[in-house]
Amino acid sequence: MVSFGKKLKERQIQEWQRYYMNYKLMKKKVKHYGTQDCHHVLKDFLRMLDNQIAKIVLFLLEQQGLLSSKLARLREQHDALQE
Repeated sequence: MVSFGKKLKERQIQEWQRYYMNYKLMKKKVKHYGTQDCHHVLKDFLRMLDNQIAKIVLFLLEQQGLLSSKLARLREQHDALQE
């Protein structure tokens, strides 16, 4: 059976690869924590998770802007053809 990390990697869109959550890094970090103080571990992991989520949200906003621009251009072309 293929592990979750490998499945996730296989299903990524190549040109968007740097915008995906870095599952491998997060898994490695969790294994590294070991028996450290629970409060420290939680604080550190949440900071890392927030950074990963922010990366994804910024990418989605960028893609939304690109789609909006394309839609506006298509609307202009459509209006020009209607005249």
